[in-house]
Amino acid sequence: MRYFFVLLLPCLLLAGVHNAYGRKHKHRGEPKTEVDLMNSVVDCLSHKDTVSYFYLFPPFDTLWRMVTHNSDHSPEAEKQLSNLREHPQALIDFDPFYNHQILGRFCAVLTKGEDSGVHWNSIVIQRYELQKQNLTQNLAGYDRIAPERFKGFLFIRDLLGRHTFCITITEIQKISGNYYGGQVINILEASSIDQFLAKEDQENKYFEWLATHPITDTAKPDSAKTANADSLDEDGEKKKGSLSANDEENAKNRKEVVDRKYYEGKFDDEIPVELYVRYMKDLRTGKISMYDGLYKFGDQKDFVKLDIALAATGKWTMEDDPPVGTLELVLKNRAYTGTWTNNENGAGYDVVLKQADIPEKKIEALDNILDKGLSGSASEESLPERQKTPEQKREEKEKKMNEDRGNDNN
Repeated sequence: MRYFFVLLLPCLLLAGVHNAYGRKHKHRGEPKTEVDLMNSVVDCLSHKDTVSYFYLFPPFDTLWRMVTHNSDHSPEAEKQLSNLREHPQALIDFDPFYNHQILGRFCAVLTKGEDSGVHWNSIVIQRYELQKQNLTQNLAGYDRIAPERFKGFLFIRDLLGRHTFCITITEIQKISGNYYGGQVINILEASSIDQFLAKEDQENKYFEWLATHPITDTAKPDSAKTANADSLDEDGEKKKGSLSANDEENAKNRKEVVDRKYYEGKFDDEIPVELYVRYMKDLRTGKISMYDGLYKFGDQKDFVKLDIALAATGKWTMEDDPPVGTLELVLKNRAYTGTWTNNENGAGYDVVLKQADIPEKKIEALDNILDKGLSGSASEESLPERQKTPEQKREEKEKKMNEDRGNDNN
């Protein structure tokens, strides 16, 4: 009996794989036009949906059946299709079940996009430009299966980050009246094809250089020398070891806002609070290393600017400008939790803030406040009246617990 189960288990596993593979071939709602397909690809990117993306591609067994049972029996068609019968690998490469690079590139584009500041959940299709894709020698005869094949450029707009990105896309195929495929290859911030190609060329040159010049700790550029290259002394000669006022200002301004997040919540589960945080990339290093933001609580009319720092431990420190209070927060599951403490008397509040949607007009208004220095002040007069020290809040909690116990006993 034991040996029966040993033999039965592999059979059940194979049956499960076969069943899953069979479901793979049940394409649901195949795009009827190239517009439908492009919208489907963007929708998959927006939702990071690898499963739906998987189903956009033609399965190998369907393509193979169309080759072996083609209705065109003319000598020319038979000659061309015989090439595909001898080289089935060309058909296998269109099926992500066998060609894992298709989903691999999809995930790579998602990751690279996030590194470049793309908010995938806020993208919309802006436009696309396609061109006919020519047959290669190993695909001779494939036009009998897919008479129309395209490749090109897909432009998307990040509504939250307000940037345009270009994605190269290939193998868009029309088969039996439906559209399949759409392999995404690369993504770069660009609003035109020429701009994309120029950036891609620079990227490829960098990768070629990197292949022969691996980066080590001793190979880092001398930042002091490069930063001071144009600094002159009183005699007009280059001056080493110092930055001019213009150099300092330029270095300070070499940053780019790559993400914006908005939170709503309360102090002590009672006082309403709004928080706006911007993530900025240092253009010299390409890394997100700077932050600024605004917040407003209670009956404040104006947003107050925050000086924001993120420690290596993951702790966020946000201080009013000018300093009145300090937020010490931890970000987890799209929510900030922590405390706000008055810098002068130590009174404070428990803080819970959850990420919320924000309209684009409000983003523009808050950016305008930060960029033009229009923020208000967190003066003592504007603070909520009910400030309590941690000891007072602890005593209140203990008193309430004792009252609750008394009520339960009664």
